[in-house]
Amino acid sequence: MNKTTIYLFLLILATACGVKSTQNLISEGEYDAAVEKATEKLRQNKTNKKSAAYISLLEEAYIKAKERDNRDISFLVKDANPQKLEQIFNIYKNLNARQEKIRPLLPLKVNNNEVAFAFEDYTDQIVSSKNALAKYLYDNSKALLYTKDKMNARRAYNDLVYLNEINPGFKDVNALINEALFKGTDFVHVYTKNETK
Repeated sequence: MNKTTIYLFLLILATACGVKSTQNLISEGEYDAAVEKATEKLRQNKTNKKSAAYISLLEEAYIKAKERDNRDISFLVKDANPQKLEQIFNIYKNLNARQEKIRPLLPLKVNNNEVAFAFEDYTDQIVSSKNALAKYLYDNSKALLYTKDKMNARRAYNDLVYLNEINPGFKDVNALINEALFKGTDFVHVYTKNETK
């Protein structure tokens, strides 16, 4: 009887600490970490009584993270700095990934009421931001290669490799990668002379 009481107390304490730490993550603005923690707990068991707290926290963290990301995108679009295109692309990918993390857990219910998550289709935004980023990386890399500077060629090489990762087969990227590699390489001439008798 005594051991059972102790185990039950430890289980309740562990669950309470998990909920409290998730609340702290939300309070600190670490919404993605809170979503991760809540989804992890709900994957284990989404029907017990303690899961209601995690469902509510998941909903709150999801809404706040989505609002923050939409504000960031709005600012970056208004800023119109082409160097921020990668950031926009990554935010859209994160918005979609967050939804896909929650989707397998649905439906989630609190007190027999289904919690509705406002999911959106971000495929158009992901594709358009990826294409804009690809065009920027391509144009910028070509401009860097025309400067005849080794450091610029190395920067162009890194950008072109990244471009090839996010958008394989884009224009003549493979040829430009080879050109950037050649222009960014330091060549050393070695002369050997046999002085043995």
